[in-house]
Amino acid sequence: MKSKVLQWIAVVLIIATGYLHFITVPQEYAEAPYMGWLFLANAFGSLVSAVGIIRRKMWSGWALGIFIAGGSILGYIVSRTFGMPGMEAEAWYDPIGIPAMIVEGLFLTVIGLAQPWADSAMSREISTFGNTFKRWSASRYFYPSMMLGILVIGVFSYQLGVRNAGNHNSEHPLPETTISAQSLEEEYGIQMTLVAVTAAGGLVDVRYRVIDPEKAAKLAGEDGIMPMVYVENTDVMLMPDAHMRTQKLIADRMYFSLIPNAQNAVKRGSSVIVVFGDIALEPMITQ
Repeated sequence: MKSKVLQWIAVVLIIATGYLHFITVPQEYAEAPYMGWLFLANAFGSLVSAVGIIRRKMWSGWALGIFIAGGSILGYIVSRTFGMPGMEAEAWYDPIGIPAMIVEGLFLTVIGLAQPWADSAMSREISTFGNTFKRWSASRYFYPSMMLGILVIGVFSYQLGVRNAGNHNSEHPLPETTISAQSLEEEYGIQMTLVAVTAAGGLVDVRYRVIDPEKAAKLAGEDGIMPMVYVENTDVMLMPDAHMRTQKLIADRMYFSLIPNAQNAVKRGSSVIVVFGDIALEPMITQ
């Protein structure tokens, strides 16, 4: 009787998890299309898991639910610390995200209480999978395939980030105030040293030296100094991720920002405008 009650509580909780993600699909899609699709997949997977739990299935029910709930919690933490690909770290409080975290945590707690793996039928499923996994792992292709899969996922995530950055960066306006590199050094204590394309064209390397920290502080906002790159004859403004923004200004130190080259807008020999806050430099040719 107790296990039956816990089973239905788990069903309600995993459905609630899917519902909370489903209602935020439009908002997430507007922020980053791939996030909208992930949230939609979460909602669909939650329904599959609920059906699997009702039918007492280990992998399509309980295990899938653990993957969805645990993955959602991990995703929320990553989005609030490092930021998802192509997105900055968000505020910890979210009127839907926090309730979703609570529901997901309760679901994992219920699984610990229900212990579905103790059921004889589901125990056989686990044993069968274990034997199958042993056969797979014995193959000489297993671990190279795992490494290749991780590499593909990493490259795919990076491309998603670059694409999403490109979708949002074009919205930043080009400042009206334009100065020379010499004026930047004299008035703001920053010496431009390099703008180049690197990483097989995937990144734009912007380097500068802080000559006078007090003058340079005039261009520092809440996130520190954030050099951006506007590509002439386009509507693309490339911006660095949050962790590539200069926070502490030290005299005579060289700084660099690696900015995702969204849409491959910058190539060697491109004419670009480096932007510091409300100040734009005269056009420069990338190396």
